[in-house]
Amino acid sequence: MIASPKVSPPAHFRRGASASRHQARRAGVVSALAAGLSGRALDYGAGWGDLTVRLAPQFSSIEGVDVAAERVSFAAAEYAPIPFHRCDPDGTDYPDASFDVVFSTVVLHFVPSAEDYLAECRRLLRPGGRLVMMIQNPESMWMLARRWRTGTTPRQSWGGSSLREFEQWLGGHGFTVEERAGFYDPPLDHLRRPGDLVIAAMNAVGHVCSIEDHWSYVGFRCRRSA
Repeated sequence: MIASPKVSPPAHFRRGASASRHQARRAGVVSALAAGLSGRALDYGAGWGDLTVRLAPQFSSIEGVDVAAERVSFAAAEYAPIPFHRCDPDGTDYPDASFDVVFSTVVLHFVPSAEDYLAECRRLLRPGGRLVMMIQNPESMWMLARRWRTGTTPRQSWGGSSLREFEQWLGGHGFTVEERAGFYDPPLDHLRRPGDLVIAAMNAVGHVCSIEDHWSYVGFRCRRSA
């Protein structure tokens, strides 16, 4: 993961604070994909730690790692006794097959190498373990609007430009997708330019009509093959 600029944690990441609308939707999808999982878990790219603590009750143990020292320091203090550690951008120090479940929530787009990051997720999992990975949807309403405006289809950091290609990419690295779920950005959260109003309206319609193909974010629950 690439280290982010030093910033202060938003108030809604503190223990007991009300979640933002985006944060609540994200947590709901990740929790749904994690339903029924147990054992030892790792939140790989834990950020401020809010998802880690939400997931903690269902696992015998869980810990979080991140490249940003200030986020690790905040999470370790705010959500003790859950352990949080800093990791290097190119991997972790855990032995092979250390975890039953690895969570990765919108981390893949910010790592030096998507291939190496996914390989590290696989290395950390025992055979048959689960990876719960959320990405920005390459077919989101925002991406559709960009394609209409520019006439181009940008390739993502993992090499593809569709959900079908992403599932194929996961399969090529030894993961079988078991479930998929997602959510739309709350429509008024990202208004910076006049054109954002159109995308916000598209997101609102997609959310109300439960149009799954164009979620803003998509999560996958995957099983690691032997």
